Amino acid sequence: MKKIYFTILAAMIIITACQTKTRIVPVDTGAAKLAVTALLDKYNSAMNAKDANTLMNLLTEDGLYCGTDSRELLSKAELSDMMKQSLADTSLVVNYSIDKREIRITADGNSAIALEQMFFKAFSEKIPVRMIYHLVKNDDNWQFDFVSWNFIPDNEDIGKINKALE
Repeated sequence: MKKIYFTILAAMIIITACQTKTRIVPVDTGAAKLAVTALLDKYNSAMNAKDANTLMNLLTEDGLYCGTDSRELLSKAELSDMMKQSLADTSLVVNYSIDKREIRITADGNSAIALEQMFFKAFSEKIPVRMIYHLVKNDDNWQFDFVSWNFIPDNEDIGKINKALE
């Protein structure tokens, strides 16, 4: 009976000793938030400057990019084609400023969710747009792997919109 207890005790000691020690690395969420803010500012500056190449360099290759139209679920290549064509249009005036911005950094500091709201007058002067982003950190660089452009009418305006679509 003693051999069984000693065998179990020895097995428990060995199992406990062989477990990987996890080391928690503190994350500077303030620095991460500043880096994400800088990337959002760069994105918005490039959009206002109609600089499609800079915009595309901020996106991951395997990301998902959703336009305002329900059919616009785009790869980076598809978005690139659409943006280059749209932004090359000299009659398109892209001039907006952010009315609201929220950023949430994950506990590990390797990804973030951000949203921005604005009036994108090239589309509508009456219905605000909300941009929703998911960002990932690759080495020390942040990139977008998800972007969704959405019209966000006020609740009291939805009936008016439905009526107009009849």
